[in-house]
Parts: sequence; structure tokens; C-alpha cells
Amino acid sequence: MNQTYVDTVRLMLSIAPIVFDTPRFAMKGGTALNLFLHDMPRLSVDIDVVVTDRSLNREEALAAINKELDRTRKQIEVEGHATEFSAASSSGKAKGDDVKLVVISGATAVKVEVNYIFRGTLLDPVQRPLTQQAEDTFSTSIVVPTLHEAELYGSKLVAALDRQHPRDLFDVMHMYSLHGLRPDIVDAFVGYLSGHNRPIHEVLFGPKHSMAEAYDSDFVGMTAEPVGLAVLEETQKRLHRELPASLTENHRRFLISLVRAEPDWSLMPYAHLRELPALRWKLINLENLKKKKPEVFAQQESALRENFARLDQEHAPADAVTDTTPPNQA
Repeated sequence: MNQTYVDTVRLMLSIAPIVFDTPRFAMKGGTALNLFLHDMPRLSVDIDVVVTDRSLNREEALAAINKELDRTRKQIEVEGHATEFSAASSSGKAKGDDVKLVVISGATAVKVEVNYIFRGTLLDPVQRPLTQQAEDTFSTSIVVPTLHEAELYGSKLVAALDRQHPRDLFDVMHMYSLHGLRPDIVDAFVGYLSGHNRPIHEVLFGPKHSMAEAYDSDFVGMTAEPVGLAVLEETQKRLHRELPASLTENHRRFLISLVRAEPDWSLMPYAHLRELPALRWKLINLENLKKKKPEVFAQQESALRENFARLDQEHAPADAVTDTTPPNQA
């Protein structure tokens, strides 16, 4: 493993207990998967944070995030590390969907990213200790709250389709080797997909992108065992082929109802899904689109239906395909 990555993980683990010294935060992403759920198949160098309280409005959530990260910053600086932090405001000063705190120690830096759009969780968070391999490697023992396993993977699948980064595809490859597309994981995937800021069909049926540049610059040296680019590309192909096909009829019906701005919440296994701010924000945006650009609004439903129909055709049994050969030539 690359020593720079090792040093970054060491710094990250030293600050994680400070970040999560609050009931408001839980960990998601590659760090939770690879250092707290599984025995370090790869290193992970960022801390991805979820705000667990779905009841806070946008202003309250941003105020809470700013308060917690300011607390974190002050404690970390007492320990001798430098920090860079820009408080977010309700007027949209934060770039993207995350508020970031960067912790710097010499040549090493760790990003703490808090998503202020997808607040709340689908399932109850779990307190997890560092895995044995990670404890032995970094000579430390900590416990942090993480998302439920199914939710860790469900959100990771959305990231893998959206960003298509080698790290995400590695995590998906590991998921395939352990669980496959387990029903509870696919449920969580649909939950996170429904709250994504991009149109659903663009994420679910989007084109594959090259990972070559990111593989060389941001992946090599991160895994316990070397993993070639070709292996990750095969996982990428498999994911694009199998994940859309794994959606149940209820999943499809829910997503179509959502893009119509008429969500049938009963089709999903999460009673509180309608309360999640990301879903409420999605519906507001869809309603606005319907009023201002009805043609674009309608295209989202038609694109989703067309892609599902194409998928059904591709997976139809051979004997289910209509024989178009004229009778006298059969």
C-alpha cells in the first residue's frame, strides 16, 4: 500500500472520534465499508458524514453542521493540526451538496464532508468498531456510528453509477463477492436514487465513463492486493447491466410515480421515506419543472419508461420474442 495513503488514514483515524462525538452524525462511504465493516480490503482517506436527524429544516441543518464542524475544528487545532473550513449558509454558499472541513498535518490532508441535502437515514445507524486488521495496522481502537450495511451499499451503488470512480467500483466488486445485489441493498439503492439531484434515468441508465485517469492518480496503491483496471471495468459493465435489471416491479412503479411528482410511498419499505429532505426537495424541483418546462418534465417519465421497456426486451426469453417470419417461410 502507498505510504501517502497509509499516513492519510492514520490522520483520519486520529480525528474520527472528534468528528463523531455527537449524536447528529453517522459515517457512510468507503471508509465505513473498508475500515469498519470489512477487514481493510482497501484504504480510504476521506470521512463522509450523514446528518442523522431528518426533522431539521435546511436552515436548522446548516446551523447544526456549522456548529459541529466548528467544534471539531477547534478540538483538532488544539491537537496541533491545521484546518480549513468555510461555514455554509442557507443562501447556498456551500459548493455542491457537501460542507467540507479539511484537516492538515504536514504533507497529509483529510477531508471531512457532510452532506446537507440527503439528511436522515433509511435504517437505524450502527455503532461499529474498527476492524481487527485496521486496529493492528494503525495501532488504534475506535468506535463510530455508521449507516446500516444495506444503506452503506445502497448509497455506494448510486455513487458508483454517478461518479464511476475506481474506488467505488472496487467497493462494488467486493460487494458482489460477498453479497451480490441482495434485496435489502437494492431497496436502499432505490431510496438513495430517488433523492439524487440528477434525473433518475440519467443515473440508472447513463453511459459508462473511462476510469483510466482516476485509476492511475487516485487508486493504485490503495488496495491490499493489486487490482487491474480491466477487472474494475468488468465490474463497471456488470453493474450497468445487472443493477437496473434487479429492480422489482414495485421499485419501477415507485420511480415512475416519483418522476410524475405523484409518489406512491406504499411501494417502498421505508415508512418515513416521504419525510426525508432530499425527497421533499426533489418533489419541489419536479413541481417547478412541471410548471415552467412541462415538455422537459414529461420527458423524464417517458425516458424512464422507454429504458425499462428496452431492458425487458433485452432480458426476454428467446421463446417470448415475437416470430416475425411469414408463415409460408417458417
